[in-house]
Amino acid sequence: MVASWKGDVYGFGVVLLELVTGQKPLEVTTGGEVFKGSLVDWVSQKLIHGGSKDAIDKALSGKGHDDEIVQFLRVACSCVASRPKDRPSMYQIYESLKSMAEKTWFL
Repeated sequence: MVASWKGDVYGFGVVLLELVTGQKPLEVTTGGEVFKGSLVDWVSQKLIHGGSKDAIDKALSGKGHDDEIVQFLRVACSCVASRPKDRPSMYQIYESLKSMAEKTWFL
């Protein structure tokens, strides 16, 4: 494997997913059941089936910022796109997160 900035973006996306879901990258447990796959696969399935809010850590949800957290989740998912050429640059990620922060109480 060759190191690349697209690989760094993927790794950053996994860290963002860990933050918003409260799950480990290779071991997803929900309701006592273990998901057979990675965190990336689990979140992707949630988004495909319209359950993006189900992917949010219960400690974060319901605090009045669920829409912003879902946006954050979508940025994270763009970082872990299966094809490296479909991943944003770190500058694009920065701009997305900065824009979100400016629209909310984060700044």
